[in-house]
Amino acid sequence: MGDWLQQLWDTLTSVSVPLLALGIAFQTVQTCLVALAWRNILRASYPEGGVSYRQVLGHYAGGNGLNAILPASAGTVAMLGLFRTSIRGSTVAGLVGATLVQNIFFAIMGGIVYLWLFLGAAGSFDVKFGWFADNPAAALVAVAVGGVLIAAVSRILWARLRRRWQEAKEGGVIVTMPRRFLVEVVGVEAASYAARMGVNATFMYAYDIPVSLTNVFLIVAAASISATVAIAPGALGAQTALASVVLKGVAPASAISAYTIGQGVITTAWNALFGLTMLARTIGWAATKQLMHRNEKAPAKGPSL
Repeated sequence: MGDWLQQLWDTLTSVSVPLLALGIAFQTVQTCLVALAWRNILRASYPEGGVSYRQVLGHYAGGNGLNAILPASAGTVAMLGLFRTSIRGSTVAGLVGATLVQNIFFAIMGGIVYLWLFLGAAGSFDVKFGWFADNPAAALVAVAVGGVLIAAVSRILWARLRRRWQEAKEGGVIVTMPRRFLVEVVGVEAASYAARMGVNATFMYAYDIPVSLTNVFLIVAAASISATVAIAPGALGAQTALASVVLKGVAPASAISAYTIGQGVITTAWNALFGLTMLARTIGWAATKQLMHRNEKAPAKGPSL
């Protein structure tokens, strides 16, 4: 803990106060806007559930805060649990459906960024399918068998999920209201995405990384991939490695490492401070500490069967 606090202090003092404040402000705006989108989704699904913005912000920001200090996205699980216990009439399947709706915009943006990176990479389509050309019969059999397996697995999964489908749909009611969905979810999340890019651009400038739309998108993609593959809180190691690859030649390796570690440490610390403070205001400090203690011990129990 002492080494971490010293690293945090060194990182904070290496950034000017105005840029530090601006970066934290962008991060806070991003959190508040995503929480607003969550509120709009949940209110449409459970109009009689007593959904309020203060409550949703506390639970969502608290989940972020727990994710900053606990592994394996324990904060996200805790957030859904808090939604389940605080929203009248909500179901687990319905909240899973709401989660899918909440992620539609971000999934599309992620796909666009990945496609842009792929198309922009030299030789992306210079792929030689020599084996398929040399073995057409074997290739046809492989494709046919693969298709049969995919169909069989899809049928099994659909049979298992069909019973939960109606409950899951209740969490995505807002999708059936196109205008409301575009304004209250897509529009709000687009603004949060812009704030996220503002965080990246601010800290890139603070650490002397050339700021351009291309470089910001590269960092967004690296952060997204690292968050997907990493298990530890903050995903600093994975993000630093990926950022060093995508920004190679843009800035010195030392500057890229300083930037990714600096932004990661600062935003993680702020997510923990802001999120746990908001959660404590919503459910009380005693309950917040109990939730942290329970999640810290959860991995030791092993998976339930």
